[in-house]
Amino acid sequence: MKKIKTFLALILSLCLIMGMTTPAFAKNDEETTEMQTLVETLGKYVDGEEIFDYLSYVYLGWRTTGGSWQNQVIDTFVVDQLKAAGYAFTGGESVALGTKGSNDMSGQHDKDYSWVTYYDVDTLTWDPEYAKLSITTNANFDGVDKLIDRVNVESYGFNPTTDTYKEHYGVDSIDDMWKWITEKDADGNRVNVLNGKEAELNKRCHLAWNSCFTEPGGTKPADAEGVTGEVVYVGAVNGRSAPYTCTKYPTVDEANANLSGKVILTDSSLRNAFALAQQTGAIAVMSTASLNSYSTPKDENGNILEPFVYSARYASGAALKTTAAQTATGKPIVEWQFSNDQKAALLELLEKADGTPVYATNISIGRTYAMNDASHGGKGQAVTMAEIKGASKPDERVIICAHVQEPGSNDNATGVASLLGLATALKKMVDSGAIARPERTITFLWGDEMNLATLWLNSHPDEKAKVISALDMDMVGEDPDKTGGVMRIEKTPDPSAKYNYTLDTLPWETGSYYDETFADPDGQFVRLPDSHTLWGAGSYEGMFQEGFFLNDLYMYAAQGVINYHDSGFRVDVCPYEGGSDHSRFLAQNVPALLTWHFTDYTYHSSVDTLNMSSAREMENVSITTMATALMIANATDGNEALALEILGTVMMAALDRFDMEQANTENHRIYTLAHGKDFAAALDNEKEVLQAWADWYKEALASPAKYLLDAPSQIFRDTQAELLNLLEQRLALALACADEYLQDEVTHTGLVKIDAAAPTFSEPGNIEFWYCQNCGKLFADPQATRELTEDDVLIPFVNPTAKTNEGGKVTFNQDMTEATITPDSGYAIKDVLLNGKSVGKVAKLDKLASGDTIQVVFEKLPASNPATGDTMPIVAMFALLAVSGAGVLLLRRRVTQ
Repeated sequence: MKKIKTFLALILSLCLIMGMTTPAFAKNDEETTEMQTLVETLGKYVDGEEIFDYLSYVYLGWRTTGGSWQNQVIDTFVVDQLKAAGYAFTGGESVALGTKGSNDMSGQHDKDYSWVTYYDVDTLTWDPEYAKLSITTNANFDGVDKLIDRVNVESYGFNPTTDTYKEHYGVDSIDDMWKWITEKDADGNRVNVLNGKEAELNKRCHLAWNSCFTEPGGTKPADAEGVTGEVVYVGAVNGRSAPYTCTKYPTVDEANANLSGKVILTDSSLRNAFALAQQTGAIAVMSTASLNSYSTPKDENGNILEPFVYSARYASGAALKTTAAQTATGKPIVEWQFSNDQKAALLELLEKADGTPVYATNISIGRTYAMNDASHGGKGQAVTMAEIKGASKPDERVIICAHVQEPGSNDNATGVASLLGLATALKKMVDSGAIARPERTITFLWGDEMNLATLWLNSHPDEKAKVISALDMDMVGEDPDKTGGVMRIEKTPDPSAKYNYTLDTLPWETGSYYDETFADPDGQFVRLPDSHTLWGAGSYEGMFQEGFFLNDLYMYAAQGVINYHDSGFRVDVCPYEGGSDHSRFLAQNVPALLTWHFTDYTYHSSVDTLNMSSAREMENVSITTMATALMIANATDGNEALALEILGTVMMAALDRFDMEQANTENHRIYTLAHGKDFAAALDNEKEVLQAWADWYKEALASPAKYLLDAPSQIFRDTQAELLNLLEQRLALALACADEYLQDEVTHTGLVKIDAAAPTFSEPGNIEFWYCQNCGKLFADPQATRELTEDDVLIPFVNPTAKTNEGGKVTFNQDMTEATITPDSGYAIKDVLLNGKSVGKVAKLDKLASGDTIQVVFEKLPASNPATGDTMPIVAMFALLAVSGAGVLLLRRRVTQ
């Protein structure tokens, strides 16, 4: 902010902008922005520990798409909390795709409602209940049992609605299990999180998503036989289509002859291994191939750290239609996701068995059925909706959503719980008067990822037209210190999604994504600082791409949390990548962004447990999200100051962006010198990128008025015009910099001398320096040989100080330019020194400068009486002298004026 105040005012002479008193540009430390107020208020009501309790319930089972536990979370648990918070619940109703039920209260504004819609979807549901892998062998050597124990896995943690689950954990109800998992000791520690017992639940990930079932749902584990076969390590599976072979059996005939009835351990994907098993008659497959590089953090010696060495990837093998058809043949093929430790132990076991067969018994119990098949408990695709109705614009909306399905804690039980914490907290705050009812409606959605947004949008065409923006809460609760992932703002598509910005690297990998010349592995120039996650760039074609205020507003809210709630909160951004519900909103032209944590070592794995989640992080992300939503909801004609605050936020971000891009221009010079010296091509690229950012930010600066205000005031329009003018000037500066830097020699033409200026209370001073109008750099000499930084140039204002002996005091005015010296009763001023030099017995000093020092010596007056015959009281005499002195001073001041 100092940079903008000093240098833009100094160099661009935009005094109007710098002198504004709107909240967006407020510099007075005593002024409070709306964002600060929101963050501080929300911080009193949004409770991370309560959210963690919600998280613990959701995490109890695997929320498979359309499955029993997903429905329990969506239409029972979430609804129960909403009702307890005061939402009027209108029930659940099944509807055809693209329609609304009679219970849908989107168009009713008299109450805050919640309801459940079951969309009539007949796609298959995979609903597991139990899984067990048991290794046996007659081989006899030291350590054989330990190796077997490392391979074996058993999980009851799939579906808390089943008797199998409740009987195993010794509970009568789901609530009993919830009490167990949220149990705390006297110090408030979550006992069964700290001791690791809750982590046992997520061993369910070892059974590959969509695997065949050996026994139908409802079968008691003790009665299940499963399928048993000899384990064979086949190496890689060869071929992308039938016929398949493998490293161990390189011909089709060999593979078919040797793998029938066997259990295949492979280095290849489960999808390919399943195809080989179908061809050869194998009964089960095992692999670690789906584990990513970020799933296995390593120490300095390259060893996988605990607990990640035991991490199995949550992922599918064959498609559900394929596995369901295979199960129907009576010859199920069970798919297992292995950890690195499991695979290493099984390979060692096979080696040490030295030809003695090693067998695996594979049991998987569950059901596969059409999502709307009521005979299996199917209800269709469930979406729970809740709304805090807007006070003045109830038909306009801000949507916040979280997807429910997945087996783990961070992905996305944390999103489900955080959204529920927000919905319940906001309702209580509005009802209690702690916060005013928002002007626009805030809509909360829980459902299935990549479906909930599409289902809502397609069934609410009228409401869709008035959605201002959507916020997607996905993977919001990671503990950054344990998982490696800080909160990331995945932005609404902007130019960082189009151009070649950098990519994350892992801490245990050597170097960065780009080399010292800013070239990526393909030799292309890399821009900074926006960094793609290891998820990777996604296509933004057909998405909402208009310049919009949401990215910068969300970062502003996150910074507000850092400033006013938790200084330890860490935030980063990434360009648009896709892969969650925000992409579905964007595809239908609704501005949206994703808040998530990545690159996350626990992502889609068996170590994505409660112990890897953080109540503090969920609280911080939740406050950020709701503060953003409320700023949008409340910025109306009647509260234009909020729109101005948003406008100012966008402008500050635009100026920061051009600083970043100007640094990229300098980097591009380094790259060009090292890669062929094609300065013309580099310059064309820089000008294209700079213009793209300018065009995007022109639209973004127009977006608060376009989306939030019906009739912007003249002040707002004038402010917007001035900021657009400022943006044009900043673009011109960046383009001039590109012209100057992307040529054989950098000459720094257009140097302007800036005279030295003393600091004042309101503004820092500066030394004499030279400013390059083309690149914006600062230099100590007119030859531009020694570059300066802003810290080198600026001279901060240092408050004057005063020291006294006993007998009086020194007080300063507000801007520290005047000092008043006041003796105590019975004392007088003996001398006053300013910066060590006597200025006499003065009672006041003015025109004080930065760093001035004042020393006052008081002396005690002798006790005495007025002379005989002096009829004037001493008090009256001093009063007359004071009046006379004041009159002389006033006269002098007027003459001077």
